[in-house]
Amino acid sequence: MELTLDQAVQFMGRLFQQREYATLARMAEELTQQNPRIAIAWRYMGIAKIFTEGIGEQHLHQAALLDDEEASLWLSVLSECACYPKGKLVADDIIAQVGFTRLRRSPYMDYPTEVTIETQAVCNAKCSFCPYDTMKRKGDRMSDALIDKIINDLKAIPEAVPFTIAPFKVNEPFLDKRFITVCEKINNELHNAKLRIFTNGSTLTDEVIDRISGIRNVIHLWVSLNESEKASYEAKIKLPFEKTIARLDALHKRADGGDFHQVIVSRVADGSDADGKFSSFLKARYPLFDCILLGREDWTGQVHSEEQRRVSPYGCYRWFEVSIMASGKVALCCMDGEGKHVIGDVNNQSVLDIYNSPRYKKLRQYTNSRIAAVPPCDQCTYC
Repeated sequence: MELTLDQAVQFMGRLFQQREYATLARMAEELTQQNPRIAIAWRYMGIAKIFTEGIGEQHLHQAALLDDEEASLWLSVLSECACYPKGKLVADDIIAQVGFTRLRRSPYMDYPTEVTIETQAVCNAKCSFCPYDTMKRKGDRMSDALIDKIINDLKAIPEAVPFTIAPFKVNEPFLDKRFITVCEKINNELHNAKLRIFTNGSTLTDEVIDRISGIRNVIHLWVSLNESEKASYEAKIKLPFEKTIARLDALHKRADGGDFHQVIVSRVADGSDADGKFSSFLKARYPLFDCILLGREDWTGQVHSEEQRRVSPYGCYRWFEVSIMASGKVALCCMDGEGKHVIGDVNNQSVLDIYNSPRYKKLRQYTNSRIAAVPPCDQCTYC
């Protein structure tokens, strides 16, 4: 069956997402032979050939000549990447740098892609991979007035610019009785804001699940479970395993009824057999939930980690975010759990003034790689 042009473009997009570059190159080349004016086919052929044969810039140039702005962006990034030693960058590094450069050319240079609002720095877990247990700022609580001010500040983001709010940081957000009310206020007052909701799962009572279902514009409900066996869970998380699993059973039953938010369940992976056991456990017990395995981070040196990971050689997407702690001070990013690298304070500054402060904006404007950034970004392995 022959594909329409729209169908062919969608299919090439899927091939690109699935990293099937050889097939993508063949399909794109066939399209350009049928019609040499299809700019997107020239672009996909150039990208695919760069990743399979190491050449393809001429095809990207052809796409650019046909007014394909995305091809011009790729050419710009490839020019930047040429200064790296051969073999230093992998395909995913280049793709990530393209995404970073795309953000630089978007309204997000002036408006954040995501805003973290930690309403209180309180958690009931003591996860071995999290800085909470040793944090000096434990117990901080954001006032209702400051929450309202932050929401009011964010109204300055044009409605045509969508962004995300993550109402958590280093805490269990549902321990704050105001949490769902805050989410509802965001729904009502910030129509271009979507929500990412996070929890360790232990607080998901039937009442909480019912109320979560009524929150609008939720990208996902993220549950940090981390272990699938009682002994390891209670050793690493310091919460009762059966209680959390019972809450997830109730959540899955609710999701099975349809019309519920996407649920993600994650584990901080350690490369052991437990990673696979965790994935298998979730697939068998919670088939409606998505499983994600994360790398362990050192939280800008605030958590000890023996895992040696590469510092990503592309620009950091976190430089397009604002991370507000319960005190109102703004941490450098989500990985600055203790707030050792403060870039502003929403008690006496607007959110957007902090986001566009010269020192922070310089990261977005002029720093192409984390490796070339100032500390602690130059040692950060967070993807």
